[in-house]
Amino acid sequence: MSKIIATDHFETQNWEVNLDDLGAYYANLFIGFTDQAPVIEFKNLQFKYELRQGDNIKQYGTYPPPGVRYVRTDQTYLVVERLNNLKPDETYQLYLWAQNGGETFEETTEFVAPRPPQPYDSWTWDGEQWTSPVPYPNDGNGYAWNETTNTWELSPTS
Repeated sequence: MSKIIATDHFETQNWEVNLDDLGAYYANLFIGFTDQAPVIEFKNLQFKYELRQGDNIKQYGTYPPPGVRYVRTDQTYLVVERLNNLKPDETYQLYLWAQNGGETFEETTEFVAPRPPQPYDSWTWDGEQWTSPVPYPNDGNGYAWNETTNTWELSPTS
């Protein structure tokens, strides 16, 4: 699963960001907070994230939502958000900001969205997707790629 795990460590006053098996097109962003206690007490906690490309904010979230106040938690993550529409080979910046008890914590992490796995050795990347050396037949039948012959073969179920 494509994940970005962001944890704000109150005791060290640092964000830790891990890109865990980052995949193409999307990532689940997990945002959590930690200190030495098993139950974390918050002091007017507020936080946000912004997925940026240069000066453009592609996606963002601000917490807590209106009418909600975070008091304490024993959970690893307070929020899980899906970052959608990542484009392979493009560079993004994930900006994280939190404020707790009057202390502010910020971090920006840059990453490149990876390409999806190459389906066959003969296929090439066209800048958006993997393409076969021979176009897929457009006759309404189903086909499967044969890497040995570099041809589309009629599927048995067609």
